[in-house]
Amino acid sequence: MSFLLRKTINSNSILQSFKPNNALSLLLRQSTKHFTTETQPPPPPQENNDPSSIDPFLQDSATSLTYARFHGVRKHTLKTDIINLFEDSNLTPDDIIVVHHRFNNNPYAAAIKFPSRRAYDNAQRSLTRAGRIYNLEKTPPTVWDAALRNSYDGKTVLLEGLPPNALNEDIERFLSGCKFVPSSIRTFVKYPDPVMSAGRKNPTTSEERTEPTTSEEKRDPIRMATVLFSTRTEAMNALIKKNRGFCLNNQISVRVLH
Repeated sequence: MSFLLRKTINSNSILQSFKPNNALSLLLRQSTKHFTTETQPPPPPQENNDPSSIDPFLQDSATSLTYARFHGVRKHTLKTDIINLFEDSNLTPDDIIVVHHRFNNNPYAAAIKFPSRRAYDNAQRSLTRAGRIYNLEKTPPTVWDAALRNSYDGKTVLLEGLPPNALNEDIERFLSGCKFVPSSIRTFVKYPDPVMSAGRKNPTTSEERTEPTTSEEKRDPIRMATVLFSTRTEAMNALIKKNRGFCLNNQISVRVLH
């Protein structure tokens, strides 16, 4: 009897040891997907919207800023004239800087910042359609930076034709009623190029015929001054009020430098 009782107890102990372990079953169910032989679809590619992580050599150069220099600017050329010429390039006045000669302040070129390479190509096509003798060439950004540092930005007025004996006080008196910076007055002299005039000789001998038939006629130097104004509006007001006015006994030509 005791033998049968011990057998029964041992059987119950063995059965209890084979009770399922819920934690182990859950772990096995979760890990079955790692051992499956079915082909899993690849995860969808993630979009990278950070432009800084894109290789610069792979970026579209057609959308990047393009700098150029436009040759053919004259004394009375306005920024609006350049904008109208390159009407398909979506330029603004802030995208154009007029470059002046340092010895006489006459404009000779313009630095242009195109919003894209495509806008630059459109400008080249506009020049081809216009059929004019202009030159538009690409430049590095440093050319634009240099032009920006030396730009008059429409706030500087050029006075041309000052008397040789005019002092800064005379210039200030001429600009009375205008808001300008007195300490910015800078005077200088421009020496015009000599004019070639036709000779009046009527050569009669072979020696006279070898002489040149033109001569250089020297012109008097022109005294000029640049004056800085606080705003573009004030500079334009000075042009309207003072152009063709008189300083001492000389008539003065006033021009705004852009």
